Amino acid sequence: MPNETTARPQQVARPFVAPAGSNAAITFATVALLVGLVYLANTGDLVTALVTVGVALYVALLSVLGSTRLGILTLAGAFFTAPAYKGLAPEGATITPTDALLVVGFALLLPEMLRGRLKLPLTYIVGIVIVFAFGMVATLRSERSLESAFALVFWLIVMIAFPIAILLWRPSRTVIRGLAWTYVLGHMASWAGGILTGGITAQGRHFGMTNHPNYFAEAAIMAIALLIFLFFEYQHWVMRTVILGFAGLTGISILLSGSRGATIVVAVLVVMIPIVERSAITGFFYAVCGATLVAALPFVLRLTGDTSAIDRLLGGGSASGSDQARTAGLESGVDRFWASPFFGDGLIDLFDIHNNVLQVAVGVGIFGLFGFLLVMFAFARPLFGASPYRRLCYTVWGYMGWGLLIPSLYDRTLWIPMCLAAICWLSADDQDGTTEATPAAAATTEPPKTMARN
Repeated sequence: MPNETTARPQQVARPFVAPAGSNAAITFATVALLVGLVYLANTGDLVTALVTVGVALYVALLSVLGSTRLGILTLAGAFFTAPAYKGLAPEGATITPTDALLVVGFALLLPEMLRGRLKLPLTYIVGIVIVFAFGMVATLRSERSLESAFALVFWLIVMIAFPIAILLWRPSRTVIRGLAWTYVLGHMASWAGGILTGGITAQGRHFGMTNHPNYFAEAAIMAIALLIFLFFEYQHWVMRTVILGFAGLTGISILLSGSRGATIVVAVLVVMIPIVERSAITGFFYAVCGATLVAALPFVLRLTGDTSAIDRLLGGGSASGSDQARTAGLESGVDRFWASPFFGDGLIDLFDIHNNVLQVAVGVGIFGLFGFLLVMFAFARPLFGASPYRRLCYTVWGYMGWGLLIPSLYDRTLWIPMCLAAICWLSADDQDGTTEATPAAAATTEPPKTMARN
């Protein structure tokens, strides 16, 4: 049972004390604010002035809150914007606002991270080494080495930098819950913003603040996976009812996105719950929910019209055209793989191959694919283990299912919530250190008695 002595220093509640030098920082922020306003008055360059003012205010917050608190808030901003990060980026931009928030957030938390101890699963280490080695070989052999290298760097960042940063930081249980909630609320905000700004295709498919219905749907998959984690984190029926309400809204957003793949993936995640929890009560509960859903399908179809995911699963709407495009992409991918099965031909022109497994095989060859599968195994396996955070791995299983249908190798909408699952790699003692010493938190370190594993 965790106690005050096992918690890391930064996880114990501390009285607020303004950091040393805050007066100087506030003075700097005030001067920068005035400079921005003067610049705006003289040149009329609103963007530059707003950036100057924003930096000034951020520095002021840093002086008041300190690096740890502001780092957590900055990462919360990254989680909030992750569901729609593609749609929030300027046209043609490679680095998005979400990427910037991640970099700044982890940079502010660097003092905390330097105190951490890094222990990685052997399968993960071997997998990363293989992916890196064969990724470099494929890149050097590619006719467009620079493009392939750029894609490889992004891929390695999401597979290495994100999870290792979480492991070194070891956020508290309260922070993990907060980041999960922030992502869910970010998806809801994306949906609401899309409705207000016309985020609906000509065929009636919703895409929120993203730039494609499938990207909107993948965010919903991650939100559902995080809500499963949150459901078991709380014992009170009020919180669980609220979580179920958010899950229902998220499910509706998937239907309105028209994504058949997301509908199937979420259905599989729900079916997995009684298997993972090994509980007859949970199984009965979901059986009742499933029967209710089946009975309500005619009404759901009537409400969502002929562009819903269910209708497209039955072949309606634009389903036939999508199927033809996917088939052509897969056939092209298979031909490219057989042209260079062992070393691949670089991580270029992979978007039309709507399957992550085939994408990896084409890009870095069969050996590189083996390394990628080892990495995925390391992320997914803890779901069936004893870690108190194992339910965060539902995000990984959602990613693996979605990746069989949609290209998403280094999609931050998926990898940002997935990186939280790395906390399951910590030893039992280290995981205790991420839990606050309060009765409520201690009660959630193990599944409820009715959900206990055999």
